[in-house]
Amino acid sequence: MKATDFNLSKDIVYDVHKGMTTFKDTRLVIFDANAIGLLRQSIVKELGWDKSRALFFKFGYQHGFADFLQMKTNYEFDSEMDLLASGPVIHTWEGIVQATPREIRFDREKGEFYFTGVWSNSYEAQQYLSYNNEATEPVCWTLMGYASGWCTAFFGKKVLAVEPVCMGKGDSHCEWLIQNLDAWDDRAKPFLPIINLL
Repeated sequence: MKATDFNLSKDIVYDVHKGMTTFKDTRLVIFDANAIGLLRQSIVKELGWDKSRALFFKFGYQHGFADFLQMKTNYEFDSEMDLLASGPVIHTWEGIVQATPREIRFDREKGEFYFTGVWSNSYEAQQYLSYNNEATEPVCWTLMGYASGWCTAFFGKKVLAVEPVCMGKGDSHCEWLIQNLDAWDDRAKPFLPIINLL
């Protein structure tokens, strides 16, 4: 199948008798975005910016890695490119962000990876701005973690997603850039120590 053929609504099962919602063999839980925004704000207040960024990045990374394994196990894609591109599709279906890829290049033999795109309507940036003034750095920590986890699981080698453009900084939308760890510049400094521990 093509990445764009994926339809999450067809594979979600709501079992009201058990109080469980599942996607394939994974249990899902549905929370109000405002509740998550309040949780994030409270954690930043308690732990500080750096520790909170690391925590939410790791959370997103695990989410993306797990979603990739679900997609690879349960669906047959026409090509590796479709499998990779299904990441932004499921991220969109989950209501987290509208993810639109721009450029995808990877070479497994050379170990090179490059993937860019646009994130629109990031719940994370919206929630950040509900409580704070504009930031001086990207704030969509779980989105960056998700994209890093998804693409690392796909590529079989650690890659890192960073937001060069972020609504939380006052930009009109968010953008992602994912590449090899050794290809990054100073924008990756806050995230390299986190991903190197995963």
